[in-house]
Amino acid sequence: MDSSSSGLSDSAKLIAFTFITVVICLPLVGYMVLSWLPLKVNATATKFTGRYWAWHLAHVTGKVLASQRYTETTTTTEYPAYPGYGPGTVTRRTDVYDTLLLRLPDNRQWNVEVVNFDVTAWPGQVATFWTAHKGRKRFTFAVLNHSTNQQGVNDQKVFEIMFSQTLQILFVFYLFGIAVPIAFLSVFGGRGVPFLLWFVLLVLFVVGQRRVRRKFNKRGVATLWQHSRPEAQPLMYQ
Repeated sequence: MDSSSSGLSDSAKLIAFTFITVVICLPLVGYMVLSWLPLKVNATATKFTGRYWAWHLAHVTGKVLASQRYTETTTTTEYPAYPGYGPGTVTRRTDVYDTLLLRLPDNRQWNVEVVNFDVTAWPGQVATFWTAHKGRKRFTFAVLNHSTNQQGVNDQKVFEIMFSQTLQILFVFYLFGIAVPIAFLSVFGGRGVPFLLWFVLLVLFVVGQRRVRRKFNKRGVATLWQHSRPEAQPLMYQ
C-alpha cells in the first residue's frame, strides 16, 4: 500500500509539475510559433506581408561615385548605487558608418549612410540599397551589387524585423526569469521533464527563426533583385 501510494504520489507530482511547466512556458510557445511564420515581401516590393505588414520598404539604386567609412566609439560608465561598492563598469561600443554618394538614373546625386553594415559597393559599381521602416524605426537591411551580382543581407536587421528590440529584450529577461523555476521543477519531482520541454521549445525557436531568415535570403531577396535590376540596367552602361 505504501509503495503504491508513493508511486501514485510521484505520478501526480509529475503531472502537476508538467502542467505548471506548460503554463510557465506559454510565452516561449508564443515566441516559438512566431519564429516559424514566413517573412515575405509583397509582389510590388513595397512592404512585408503577414504579421510583418507594418514594415514598409524603400530603396534607392545608383552608381557609386564616392564612399567613405569611419568609426565612432561611445564610452559609457555605470557607477555603483552607493559609494565604496567597487569601481564603475565601463562599456565601449564602436559603430561603423559607411557614407556613399550615388548618381541616380535621372542623374541626381544622393547620399546614403549605412550603419554597422559591411557594404560591398565601391566607386564605379551600381548598387541598390533596401531599407525597412516602421514608424520612426528605419534601417538598411540589404545591399544588392549589380556590378558583381553579390548581395549583402544583414541578418541582425532581418531578425529585428521579425522581433523588435523590445521583444528581444523581454525574451532574454524571460529566459533568465524561468531558469530557476524550471530547474526546481525538474529536480524536485519533475524527473527532468520540465527541462526537456523547455529545451525542445527553445531549440524549435532557434531553428524556426534561422530557417525563416535563410528562406528570406533566397526567395525574399530574389523579389528585391527583380525590382532593382530594371533600374540598374541604364546605369551599367554609363
